[in-house]
Amino acid sequence: MSDAVVPAEGMWKEGIFHFPIRVYYEDTDVGGMAYHGRYVSFFERVRSESIRGTKADVDFLFDIPDEEGGPLTYVVSNLNISYKSQSKLNDLLIGHSMVTKVRAAAIEVKQWIKRGDEVIAEAEVLVAVIGEDGRPKRWHPEARACWKDWYDAAKAAGHV
Repeated sequence: MSDAVVPAEGMWKEGIFHFPIRVYYEDTDVGGMAYHGRYVSFFERVRSESIRGTKADVDFLFDIPDEEGGPLTYVVSNLNISYKSQSKLNDLLIGHSMVTKVRAAAIEVKQWIKRGDEVIAEAEVLVAVIGEDGRPKRWHPEARACWKDWYDAAKAAGHV
């Protein structure tokens, strides 16, 4: 048995990424309820983990050479959150992320966080891809293929 500590891992299933989130003391107010603003961080963490190690990961996009249209990065250009219930200290939540549309220079993502069967918060996110000059750029073909594969899997499972 290894003594190595490993980070939490999520998983893709039918075009939806699932990632565990624990509500820590730092996430809460004096009453032990999660701050509304922490959900932005939770959603970001789920999106970041969903692309880790893929051609859609920022590590890949940063390394795209100039002649291939890079380097590239992401910006959230729109975020709409609906709060349905409250999470509290020590809750184990599952964050979900699903691509709902692939555009030439952006993706639309639906995200939600659940505690068991209860939806705690939902978000609609527009994530754009930009170049070093801050202007929108088209997806690199390999990154776009990742987004398209995840979208197609969600669509095939009837989620989109």
